Amino acid sequence: MISPQLDRTQLPDRTKLKTFLHLRNEHKAELPEEFHGNDVRYSEALVERFILDYSKNGDVVFDPFMGYGTTLVVAERFDRKGYGIEFDERRWQYCRNLLEHPERALNGDSRKLSEFDLPPIDFSITSPPYMGSHHREDPLTNYSAEFEIKHGYKKYLDDLASIYRQMSAHLSIGARVVIEVSNLKHEVENTVTTLAWDIARSVSEVLHFEGEIVICWENGYGYGYDHSYCLLFSRD
Repeated sequence: MISPQLDRTQLPDRTKLKTFLHLRNEHKAELPEEFHGNDVRYSEALVERFILDYSKNGDVVFDPFMGYGTTLVVAERFDRKGYGIEFDERRWQYCRNLLEHPERALNGDSRKLSEFDLPPIDFSITSPPYMGSHHREDPLTNYSAEFEIKHGYKKYLDDLASIYRQMSAHLSIGARVVIEVSNLKHEVENTVTTLAWDIARSVSEVLHFEGEIVICWENGYGYGYDHSYCLLFSRD
């Protein structure tokens, strides 16, 4: 599936892009009261920076873990066509109310991505739901289910690889994929889940890994860190 109008010569030379960025971890809009205490949004400034660097007007921008719709809202602001999938129905309904094109916000399970009617994707950016290596709740069900097997973390990573394998069939030539993620420090257990590195390893089995951009958050991040990683991939 190739978008015939794409002209990647209009995009910046990615070999000259910095491998680190300084941004503020903040949001322009407050969530409704029902979502207070569960604000897992990533910064609009992050999405703006990457959408402007890796896409152009009219491109399709896709988020497989739509959450509260940050990616789609920013995409529409910059004249891109934002599409996304959200598992949780309440969040999905909230997202639809924010969008000029609510029909592009889809409700369902991204692990069944191939069953959705998606257009060719020119750029994808997301921050997936996080999981610690010792946790049992399944992040890809909005933590509403537990893994039935002992090695749930491996299943989570395998599911992420499967999602991006399915997505690869929809990627246009020249499309880039960005996953924003952090490693996780667990103070009680005095351990670290190398989530960012593990996701990079898993998704690189189905997409070409081009490297990482370190995001230094001026006002902190969480999970024991003041930085996160934007993992950059492309279709082989």
